Amino acid sequence: MVDYPPARITGPRLVLRPPVLDDAGPLFQRVARDPAVTKYLQWAPHPDVATTRRVITEKININDAERTWAIELKHSGELIGLTSCRRSAPHAVEIGYCLGRRWWGKGFMPEVIDLLLTALEADRRVFRVWATCSVYNERSARLLERMGFVQEGRLARHAVYPTMGPEPQDSLLYSRILR
Repeated sequence: MVDYPPARITGPRLVLRPPVLDDAGPLFQRVARDPAVTKYLQWAPHPDVATTRRVITEKININDAERTWAIELKHSGELIGLTSCRRSAPHAVEIGYCLGRRWWGKGFMPEVIDLLLTALEADRRVFRVWATCSVYNERSARLLERMGFVQEGRLARHAVYPTMGPEPQDSLLYSRILR
């Protein structure tokens, strides 16, 4: 039995691996500073690469209940985004993701989610995988539906999306039952 998804997951075009401090520059340039990428995330665009370094050092993979991976192109090693899992209960895992704008619409995120689901299915204790997204994030909602997630409801005033303002906004709740 697998205790949690592995630290490194390899797919046809992508590698999911733990972020390292050397990823701060590319991550800042391609993902963390872009307001279009962070628009529907629960964190604001990073003002500088030092902030990205601090996040990698102080917030990513600091406990066993959460795991974050850098999304890397297999053929070039180019970092294109981040994805994560958070075990909210022994039987349930929340996933999240973001992708640099340059790689939107190229089928990378379905591959990421498929890799995560395959890894999570190997853990017989995980029955439920879930995700939330802003009610305005139509691309993410469509992606989750294409990946077999079912919309369970609308969470009123659920999350603050800093790029959209300081007040909590509604989110959509999606889940996929593994077994």
